[in-house]
Amino acid sequence: MSYSYDFDMFSIMPDDVRQEFQGALNDIGCGHMFSEQVALFRDPALAEALAGADEDIKQMFLDSGFGLNVYHSGAPAGRFPARDENARNACVSRLADNMGKVENLKGRDWGGFDVVAFLDYYQSAEPMDEVEIAALHQDLARQARTYKVRRRMAQAGLALGCTMVVGAAAAMVL
Repeated sequence: MSYSYDFDMFSIMPDDVRQEFQGALNDIGCGHMFSEQVALFRDPALAEALAGADEDIKQMFLDSGFGLNVYHSGAPAGRFPARDENARNACVSRLADNMGKVENLKGRDWGGFDVVAFLDYYQSAEPMDEVEIAALHQDLARQARTYKVRRRMAQAGLALGCTMVVGAAAAMVL
């Protein structure tokens, strides 16, 4: 099975909430906990496959900053929010370091996870400005509204056509 290796960074606490309460969180000594991010894959099948991998493989991903849930930032395939670039690089760097600590990686069950495909995706993925992502979503919403109107018009035309055919058939029979 082929998976999508797109992943996004998910903030444990939303940025605006964290910024509002950062001082109080720092005062109680847990400010760093809520500024952390976790890398989550977009493809639910990939997250499920990785959850079924050998315990050492799964733990290697968790220790590197990846989670086993899914999240989608809204960026299209092969793109990611530019603000997440440093955090993404840090997770993949930790993953590379942690891979060196696990014995016999080739002999382990990766649950279908393909490291080469993941690295190919990682190297080709490009950052995308938040404004570009918002514009993309606005365009998609506009296209969806246009499609919905056209579909309703087609349904109305079909209903009218059916009514005319039934009426003509009834006139011929009577």
